[in-house]
Amino acid sequence: MVRDKTISRLPLLVFAGAALVLLGFGIVFAQHQHSSGADMQSKDMLMPGTYTAKVKAIVCGECVAVIQKTLQNFKELEAVTVDKKSSTMQFSVKKDKMTTLSELQRALDTAAKRMGMGADYTLSNVKPK
Repeated sequence: MVRDKTISRLPLLVFAGAALVLLGFGIVFAQHQHSSGADMQSKDMLMPGTYTAKVKAIVCGECVAVIQKTLQNFKELEAVTVDKKSSTMQFSVKKDKMTTLSELQRALDTAAKRMGMGADYTLSNVKPK
């Protein structure tokens, strides 16, 4: 009688074990996917502080004003300066604020398209100062 109960529980135990193994694989996979996204997001995130960046193509003096105005529209930023001669810029993310490089780049891409004349405000070498 005891043996019959053990045998009848065996399929249930095998099923439960298989479910736990699959659940474990799912959790590991989800953690990997989440950490990969977090790594990418953290590289894009700009925390409070001052940054410098290279601007690909500042073609005229008006570009300086366009870049400054575009970035000054971000409530998270302050102290935006652009140097046409060196094609560099400096900006500060306000204390207790954050933004992303991709948000800034989207706004600059739109401004460059409006400007025309070969302007390309693609940022590179963005570094904390």
